[in-house]
Amino acid sequence: MGTESGADIAVNLDAVLSRVAEHRPHIEPPGEWHAATALVLAAEPDPKFIIIRRATRTGDMWSGHAALPGGRTDPTDQDVAATARRETFEEVGVEIGDPVGRLDDIGGRMLKGVVSTAVFVLDEAVPLTPDPAEVAAAHWVPLSLLSDRAASVRYPVRLLGPWPAWEFRTGDLPPFDSLMIWGLTHRILTTFRELAVRAED
Repeated sequence: MGTESGADIAVNLDAVLSRVAEHRPHIEPPGEWHAATALVLAAEPDPKFIIIRRATRTGDMWSGHAALPGGRTDPTDQDVAATARRETFEEVGVEIGDPVGRLDDIGGRMLKGVVSTAVFVLDEAVPLTPDPAEVAAAHWVPLSLLSDRAASVRYPVRLLGPWPAWEFRTGDLPPFDSLMIWGLTHRILTTFRELAVRAED
């Protein structure tokens, strides 16, 4: 599969993580709500990150969609990283330590709140144990997907039109053999990829 020139972010993960650690994130002003997600990386020869397929729930317009582990902040959470750690353990049963760094906040557009993302790294891709109440499936996705031209598609969204996306082939039986990473999650991962590309310059 082809990759975008200069954007194979899986080549030098140490340099990428160093860039994330040095990054001074843009912090959005408070909105109506605040959520945090965890970009959890596995530092294997073929680096990977965790993606979930949200469980189908009545009234949830994002049922079945791809997402990073995460959720709304709780008053008991000390900071964004604490929210991300808590949600990751609740959703996929993975314990993560201190974050490497934090990406730029995302707010505005159609969001009435703010989403913050902390980046974590594990030595290996540990087993994932999805909570069926919140997560239909969880996957370790090769980081190289973000620079794979063949995986870059336009995802047709009702009323909104086609959106940029990455298609991940899960290996599950149809109709769950394909997972489209689009919308907010695509924006978060694009922000990470842009940092990673700068690390290789």
